Amino acid sequence: MQKIQLLDQHTINKIAAGEVVESPKSVVKELIENAIDAGASSITVEIKEGGISYIRVTDNGWGIAKDQVKTAFLRHATNKISAIEDLEEVTSLGFRGEALASIAAVAQVEMFTKTRQEENGTSIEINGGEIVQFQSAACTEGTSIIVKNLFYNIPARRKFLKKPATEASHISELLNQFALGHPDIAFKYINNHTTILHTSGNHDRKAAVLYVYGKETATKMLEINYQKGNYTITGLLGKPELSRANRSYENLFINGRYIKNRIISSAIEEAYKTRLLVGKFPVYVLEFQISPTLVDVNVHPAKLEVRFQNEDEIYQLFYDAVCQSFENEVLIPKADWGSKGSKEVEKYRKEKNIPTEIAPIQQKMMQKQQETPYYPSANELQITPPSSFKSVDELLKKEKNHTLEVREDVAVYGNIGKKADYVTTKDTLDAFLHTPKEEKRKRDTFFQNYNIIGQIFHTYWIVEQEKSIFMIDQHAAHERILYEELMQRLKKEEVTAQMLLEPLLLHLTEREKEILQENSELLNRFGFSVKLLEQKTYALCSVPFIIKSPANTKFFLDLLDLLGEAEVESIYDTKTLTIATMACKAAVKANDRLSFQEANALIEKLLQLENPFTCPHGRPTIIEMTQYELEKRFKRIQN
Repeated sequence: MQKIQLLDQHTINKIAAGEVVESPKSVVKELIENAIDAGASSITVEIKEGGISYIRVTDNGWGIAKDQVKTAFLRHATNKISAIEDLEEVTSLGFRGEALASIAAVAQVEMFTKTRQEENGTSIEINGGEIVQFQSAACTEGTSIIVKNLFYNIPARRKFLKKPATEASHISELLNQFALGHPDIAFKYINNHTTILHTSGNHDRKAAVLYVYGKETATKMLEINYQKGNYTITGLLGKPELSRANRSYENLFINGRYIKNRIISSAIEEAYKTRLLVGKFPVYVLEFQISPTLVDVNVHPAKLEVRFQNEDEIYQLFYDAVCQSFENEVLIPKADWGSKGSKEVEKYRKEKNIPTEIAPIQQKMMQKQQETPYYPSANELQITPPSSFKSVDELLKKEKNHTLEVREDVAVYGNIGKKADYVTTKDTLDAFLHTPKEEKRKRDTFFQNYNIIGQIFHTYWIVEQEKSIFMIDQHAAHERILYEELMQRLKKEEVTAQMLLEPLLLHLTEREKEILQENSELLNRFGFSVKLLEQKTYALCSVPFIIKSPANTKFFLDLLDLLGEAEVESIYDTKTLTIATMACKAAVKANDRLSFQEANALIEKLLQLENPFTCPHGRPTIIEMTQYELEKRFKRIQN
């Protein structure tokens, strides 16, 4: 049996480094956080081979005084806290004093730094935790750190790193998060000599969204500014049409720190429910300002999770904030002109060799542009825009395969893979990003003077108002009406049950019997009454009046399945999907013929609802097509 002994300090440092430095991404994260804490307004990140062979992070922050440079590389050396009590009010992104020591223990590190007060800067070189060189150096104010050959002295760790392209993609995602969370900082990210991201740091979060996610996302974000007590929530909420298949577009920052939090995520997703399709998730960039004493940021090694003192209060706060932001907004999506034509049209195009408006190769280029955008170099810029140029928005409407980048005081517009076409001032970028107040349509002024034109495909009603036509799905609209009617009745406990002339027989499994028993009180409040006839046979005797007379028992078995997926604590916490299912059964269907009077009554009811824009399943009830778009299609407008 081996003798118990103390490890040497060199080994201890390498083991400790593994808790902080997991990959090139974690190195970049720690260095950027240090730069932000140092007051930087500009941060450049350059990597090679996914950051495995080379990482350089340069900032224009306060720098480190020469007599403190060596101390900065010692473990638990920090200027952000001095005692355990300070952890209760920590506001900096970093505070443990482990980053530099951990990175230097497993890589070859060089640092160049200078404070404003010093005439000369300082350089230090450390290999595997050992100082190789320390001397004065000529450098600009701020700090530049180079990290080479990560894990060169720990082969076992190095071999578990991913491919360079994979590691680079993780770093790219990280830079996107920092850019979204800190729109006041200009970030530049260079991968193998190619600029991937370059933001302006102009304090505009919507501009940051433009750089990271592109034009379509930036123009479909709603501003949120919600305050309650000492809590403040600001940022951007994506319109429901921006939904994604996973949570990767959910961006939450608490006091400037990117965080993943189950409580807040659940609250926001709950507020989006019935506005999104099942299985879809919202897009948002939110900043939550909270007193540091009410949140613990020291519960996760990578500082990605936090713990709140009052989770229920935080949940309700975010739920109310999102719901309030949607209250007066008109959330009608525009018609998608990029969809394919009918089979007959496509067949005719093929026979006559007529190309589609956007060729497949162009679509691939557009997709590639979103993944790795092209940024023109400084010598490619033309400073004088053509006289016909009015705004970035107008210019971008002309060509879909163009890119936009803001650099310092200019906005650069260029074709994919070619030289930049024009540059203009950032004032025109503001015109592109922010819709003038007079153009914003609020709910209280919406659909005041409309005219029903008719019905197409026995399903969609065409409504005209001002310079737009709206297509209303009669089934989705009726679903939403029934859903909200039933929800209001449930809250007031005014649901009316109707007895079935012939009870429906239910043959339940043991699991279904258990769900029925657990939710019997809830189902009674809905208006359902079920009686046991034999051991496994039940009779459904009544249903809510809104459902009328069901033809079979499948809908009730579906309800039991839904109720079995999660606990329902009270009538007000009932899952919305359960209500939506019932509403769907009673709604007018596609191809059902309605008279003009019935359609008008349906539309009037729809427009009076709290959320008239989606059915309970998240499908749109209304789609808009503007006169401007139509005239473009008919070539009445040339641009």
